[in-house]
Amino acid sequence: MMEAVGYVGTAGAATMWLPQAYRALRHRHDAETLSALSRASYTIAVLFNVLLVCYGWLEHARPVVLAGFVNLLCATVILAIITGSARRHRADQPADERADQRAGRRAGPR
Repeated sequence: MMEAVGYVGTAGAATMWLPQAYRALRHRHDAETLSALSRASYTIAVLFNVLLVCYGWLEHARPVVLAGFVNLLCATVILAIITGSARRHRADQPADERADQRAGRRAGPR
């Protein structure tokens, strides 16, 4: 009975990340849409899901391993897309606009 509860929880935990991963994949070339996603949050999600998988593995808790693995996969995909999009967006900007952003100034007509 307890293992069944674990698998139901796994299904919920795993599916909550899938829509976000799908959206990130669908909009992977739209830097403006992806800018709403936090790179820091997904970095933390990757780190904690690695710990969750390790814990589940050591405790022989298959539901925990499964949920952690699916979440880790989704968070890693999202993080890779966010990072790649930010890198492409920076490369497409003129050098003076990047300098303005680093200095905290708003780019635009002067």
